[in-house]
Amino acid sequence: MADDVYPYDKVLYDRSFLNCYQRQAMVMLAERVPDLPQLFGPCLVSSDAILEQLVRIGRPKYDFQSELLAPRNLAHLGITREYVPFATYAEARPALLQAVTQGGYVIPFIDVFYLPHTPEYRADHVVHTVALTDYDPGAREWSILDDNRASVLCRYRYPEQVIADAYENGKMRHVSWFATAGYDPDEAARGAADAFGEVLDTFTDTHELLTGVGDLLSTPWISTPGTLALLYDAFALHEGSRTCLREFVVRQPDYVATGPALAGIGARCKDLRNQLIIGKAIGRVDVARVSAACAELKTAEEDMLASLRAARPAEVAR
Repeated sequence: MADDVYPYDKVLYDRSFLNCYQRQAMVMLAERVPDLPQLFGPCLVSSDAILEQLVRIGRPKYDFQSELLAPRNLAHLGITREYVPFATYAEARPALLQAVTQGGYVIPFIDVFYLPHTPEYRADHVVHTVALTDYDPGAREWSILDDNRASVLCRYRYPEQVIADAYENGKMRHVSWFATAGYDPDEAARGAADAFGEVLDTFTDTHELLTGVGDLLSTPWISTPGTLALLYDAFALHEGSRTCLREFVVRQPDYVATGPALAGIGARCKDLRNQLIIGKAIGRVDVARVSAACAELKTAEEDMLASLRAARPAEVAR
């Protein structure tokens, strides 16, 4: 099946930080809501959260949870989210058709086992989402957007029965869509700034992932390839979160000066990922070098956070 690459910002809306649902929603919303990165304040996620979700809980990177699509966050840009369970495809079908007709897309939760363009096709059952963008009643086909094998968003067309099977046999069987109201740029910027101030108030990070990376690499309880894969995903998430956060701060006059520091943090994460790739290829990693790079990343994170808090306007500072 040929990939028809969809036009979107592939750097900002990639899968380093955004899960499948978030990325599909963001790409669709970016076409309909001006200055969507004003939503990215919650991308200030801690390395503690990454450690907890990926390492301790064992949650896959593609299922990392954040407040990005929380209703309160969306409200700053006049967006409301619908997230509705339907037990069967037949029950969901009217809502799918209505959402596509009114808003141009809808996002059902499905099982990739039934989609031929995915690597899991007929091999593995995984909860996933796709964006349905058009329905052809004559051909009884859905047009969809989904990742190709390189995690690039592409267009595909499927008979309705394929989508029905993917929905019917999924574990979640929910449908999501978003409504947009009038966009006020001043209100959006002000609301996003106030919400980010609250994020800064409550943000904490012990940096246990960064200070304990040497112990993690030396543990006998996880195979070396397994540890390297976990850390690679952790630093990819960290890098992606800071890429998104940078797009938020450059839109906020009070915080714009922190943009270069966030870019630098992203570069440090990329260097760490490169070290881990080399380690995977040769079967060992330079623990001292990785630990030193993590110590530098910790310092950069602390300096960045101090800069953000110092820049916070006095009238909303705590």
